[in-house]
Amino acid sequence: MQSARNRFMLVAGVVALAYLFVGALSAAMAASDTQAIAVWLASGVSFGAMLASSASHRTAVVTGTAVATVLWGAIGHALPWNAAIAFGLIEAGSIVLGTWVASRANVDRPLQQVTLLVLGACVTGISGATLANELWRWQYPEQLVSSNEWRAWAFSTIVGILLVAPVIGAFKGFAIKRSGGMPMKQFGAGAAMFALFLVTTLIVFNRGVDARFGEIAPTLAYLPMPFLLLASMFWGPRGGSLATLVGAVLIIGLTARGGGPFAVSEAFAGEAVIEVQAYVCVWAVLLLAGRALNEARRMALIDAREWQLRYERTLLATGMASVEFDPVTGAAVWGESAEAVLGKDAVQLRNIRDWLDRVVMRDRPLAQAGWDAVASGRHDGSAGTCDIRLDGRELHVHTRFASVHGPDGAVERVVCLIRAEAHHA
Repeated sequence: MQSARNRFMLVAGVVALAYLFVGALSAAMAASDTQAIAVWLASGVSFGAMLASSASHRTAVVTGTAVATVLWGAIGHALPWNAAIAFGLIEAGSIVLGTWVASRANVDRPLQQVTLLVLGACVTGISGATLANELWRWQYPEQLVSSNEWRAWAFSTIVGILLVAPVIGAFKGFAIKRSGGMPMKQFGAGAAMFALFLVTTLIVFNRGVDARFGEIAPTLAYLPMPFLLLASMFWGPRGGSLATLVGAVLIIGLTARGGGPFAVSEAFAGEAVIEVQAYVCVWAVLLLAGRALNEARRMALIDAREWQLRYERTLLATGMASVEFDPVTGAAVWGESAEAVLGKDAVQLRNIRDWLDRVVMRDRPLAQAGWDAVASGRHDGSAGTCDIRLDGRELHVHTRFASVHGPDGAVERVVCLIRAEAHHA
């Protein structure tokens, strides 16, 4: 019981400290006329911790978030304690609601995970902004501009979640390894793309961009992001999520300093930062979707390879070899068990003609007829036996040809299973 209580206090304390620390960094990035902080990454800390933690630790994460947000309301917004408690309940409650949505995703379906993460972030941002608007209306009825407050809370929360939560999720269970990491070519390609992103970002989002580029300045905002997308895809979930976070913070930070196309004109202080976060939000979703597609492809390849290995092991254990033929050209692709079952000569036979030429003369007509019947589509399958010369010996083999039809009904492939029964010197 004591150890469980200690773990609870530790998790809650770490979450609260991380929330306050990231919140302080966020508040230092940009000033705004709105009560809601224009840049707010702290929500992503609690959101990501909720998704990454086990069920037994989620209560501790919520507790740590609530404590941190009440303190932030009292200190950061100078709210009285009753309003600070309401502030904490709004933030913690909206995060719980959003993470409930995001946690419905199947861990084996990356695209579904991204979709529900984005939906959960929107639920947190929108519900929190709507309730917070009423809080600010209650506390500052004469100063509030509702639409600006709502945008500031909603966009800063959504962007914070989409940037920070994937980093926490990607590094869940991370352990430093001496080998088995990313190949240097892949890392180098990602580094080159990220360097191009940094260069173009510093050009496009620096101060005086409107003076240098004139009327086309607003259109240049989209120039850096494809490079970040490519870097993210090269570096995978962990490196890609970090690159996205660093890149987005850089763009937001440069805009907060008065640079870039979004800072050319502002209706109120901090408007450019809110607008650039909407821009970052769109690209964050695209980056997450790109990584999800890449991850889905990687998982599909791993799954296909595992099934292939099982299939090949089964064939080898039962003394079977497999080969696929093109029905038109006769080109052959041998399975991995072929050499062990039939010998080295078999995998050198690159065409059905090479195979038939090795069949002894007395059995060749029947072997040719079986192949022709399946390759032409007259029969779906053909089984037979023959003697064949391989590696200076004669093998007595059982063959079974079967056709694979395409959507139009034509034969696309001819597969064959071969079992060697005995051999003669």
